[in-house]
Amino acid sequence: MKALSLIILSIMILLAATYLYINRDQQIRVDLIPPEFEFCETIITEGDLAYDELKKVLVKHKDGWKTSYASFVPGQTYDSPAFKVNVIGNGGVVVSYKTDDDYPQFTKFIKYDWSTSCEKYHK
Repeated sequence: MKALSLIILSIMILLAATYLYINRDQQIRVDLIPPEFEFCETIITEGDLAYDELKKVLVKHKDGWKTSYASFVPGQTYDSPAFKVNVIGNGGVVVSYKTDDDYPQFTKFIKYDWSTSCEKYHK
């Protein structure tokens, strides 16, 4: 009985450690932000309001992200081959990017007035 209790305790400690590791705060790699994104079927680069706004927000809020394994419905998307940003609703942000051996995805709620929209690009 004592051995069974020890096994159960070990499993619980392992599960708790795994949970804490997966849900720890992460910092996104803003150095991987590409020089251009596709946004609203248009290529945006530095100097475009949508690009500059996105980069400013990501750099300012690079800390405090959570790893996510979920799939998200596309909202306001900024796409490049190796770096993707999906703004969902009123501040849910999903960032994923290619690293040497992985394609991690992170989420964070950023209270921000995402003023750019596709309407500007489709007048």
